[in-house]
Amino acid sequence: MPIPRTLFPALLAASAAAPAATYAVDFEKEIKPILKKHCYECHSEEAKKEKAGFVFDNLKRFAKDIGTNLVIEPGKPSASHFYEVIADPGVDNAMPPDGPMPQKDIDKIREWIAAGAAFDPNAPKVAFKKELPPILKWTNAEGRSIKAGFERLEGENVVLKMPDGKYVQYPLSKLSPESQQLARECAAP
Repeated sequence: MPIPRTLFPALLAASAAAPAATYAVDFEKEIKPILKKHCYECHSEEAKKEKAGFVFDNLKRFAKDIGTNLVIEPGKPSASHFYEVIADPGVDNAMPPDGPMPQKDIDKIREWIAAGAAFDPNAPKVAFKKELPPILKWTNAEGRSIKAGFERLEGENVVLKMPDGKYVQYPLSKLSPESQQLARECAAP
């Protein structure tokens, strides 16, 4: 499920303000209490409720929802459906159903996902980069605009991901000064 475009500015602001992870978030001390308070009523073996098949108090079962293209994508909060339903009250099936949890709890869950969504605080630390929207507006030196995603800087070129999925190398020197700056900011850790 894609992130609503209206949420991208907030995600960018949050990720730009967030420092690179220097420690793994302690699931037991920091995340489990949040889930217990806001989620266990509907998503726990303890409460004998497994709405939508999700259980957060059995870590073996919960771990099956964490990974690439799963409900929680380690290192990628904005690609994680779990984060989307708690961070955007306007999304279908927003959680918790009785209203949003406090922003500090949402931010802590975002930090946990961005740092790798590990249950073990001694797990390898994960540094994360800014999360970017899939499509950005780029302007060349002649003033023409193009919409494409940022992939990476490669030498003196920016590699853009076109809406059709193809990758194109474009010389930085042929971009407007604003788009050159955008490319550098996108590439910054």
